[in-house]
Amino acid sequence: MKQALTPLEGQEGFAVPRYSRGKRTTERLLEAGRRLLKDRTLDQVPIQDICAHAGVTTGAFYSRFDGKESYFRALQTLLVAQLRDGMAQRVALFDAGEKTLREVVESLARSNRMWAYRNEGVLRASLIERAITGEDPLKRMNRDYVELVVPRLARLHPAGASPELETRIRFAYQAMVGTLIYTLVNRSGTYRLSDRRLEAEMARAFYLYITQELG
Repeated sequence: MKQALTPLEGQEGFAVPRYSRGKRTTERLLEAGRRLLKDRTLDQVPIQDICAHAGVTTGAFYSRFDGKESYFRALQTLLVAQLRDGMAQRVALFDAGEKTLREVVESLARSNRMWAYRNEGVLRASLIERAITGEDPLKRMNRDYVELVVPRLARLHPAGASPELETRIRFAYQAMVGTLIYTLVNRSGTYRLSDRRLEAEMARAFYLYITQELG
């Protein structure tokens, strides 16, 4: 997954490549980590394997990162930047006012499933790290996103916005995220992240819960 390296500028432990060839090498190293983390934990991914999968030397790795910790921080930083961009795009879609409540809920479920599926390795490693250290840069982003989404969904509800409705929407979103985390961590369940039926069922559960007895 090719992504601009701009968010990494100034990050501790990372040396910004000066030329296009260096940037391509950095992108290969980062993409190798994303692929390897789909099937392994961070502890099971040695730097030598990252380099082998990227087709570069360990010297090329250490000329960009001072170690595996700064390397993983780079993966997280790019993931947060991608999430921030996606949030802005989805909020703009909601604000356009061209979709119904059901359509917006379906869009929310679709974008969340696809984002989790495309970034499952780094996300899983981040969740494991949170359990061990309590640190996770994605946690704050998710809270901010909820604050943006809840009032927008409430305004689309046929019963009109209310504190009770906003509480329901928050719980429905929590349940959706919990479903994704369970599927992500356990790699099991009725539907996997790669299965579009997962987003359909999440959207159905979300919509029915926030409309039952309020419509």
